[in-house]
Amino acid sequence: MAGQAPDEVRKAVEEGRAEGYHAYKVKVGLHDEATDVSIVAAVREAAPDAPIWVDANQAYTVDAALRMARRLAEFDVSAFEQPLPANDVTGLRRLRDHSPLPVALDESLRHPSDLATFVKLDAVDIAIAKVQRSGGLTLSRRLCQLAEDAGLRIMGSGLTDTDLGFAASLHLFAAFGVDTPVDLNGRQFVRSAYVGGSTVEVADGTALVPTGPGLGVEVDEDAVRALASAHWSV
Repeated sequence: MAGQAPDEVRKAVEEGRAEGYHAYKVKVGLHDEATDVSIVAAVREAAPDAPIWVDANQAYTVDAALRMARRLAEFDVSAFEQPLPANDVTGLRRLRDHSPLPVALDESLRHPSDLATFVKLDAVDIAIAKVQRSGGLTLSRRLCQLAEDAGLRIMGSGLTDTDLGFAASLHLFAAFGVDTPVDLNGRQFVRSAYVGGSTVEVADGTALVPTGPGLGVEVDEDAVRALASAHWSV
């Protein structure tokens, strides 16, 4: 949820609960601090027992992030994602030393070597695994293995993906035992034009890991060829 007023947020949570969703990611840093806090409070009011994860998308300074962390702690927030700019290593170290909320990194982790730096400096609590950000499953697996070896929590995220990207994320998260709610979408917004019969099944807010060969998603090769021909004919 992003850019919404508290009343709109409450309605969105109610709609999500009706669809079977029981965890919520809230974008902060889009308003003044008081408004951001009121939006998170509205989510907690509408979903008293649900996991809540806030994502600042690099919006804050160290001082502002620390103020927000202290204000949001009363709402039992499970993770404070990317509160500072991706390359602010010293700032993230300082924040982690004093934040009552676990600091999760997303944009900071473009490559497993980035995570190694933050681990050495004790500047991270949670590594966000995102196949699309890391450029595929190979680097994503390396990043998750490093996080696991370092004793970090791993949380899962994605972009607005077709079913192929969606399936890749599910396999990664399942392989590393990610048992917290993950932030994945795509089915609501994107039609996978080249996906055939077998694909990801989603029911009551839960996506099932495909069990077929490869990623478990059947690609319609004729559709791929048709789309490729259409592209080159422009």
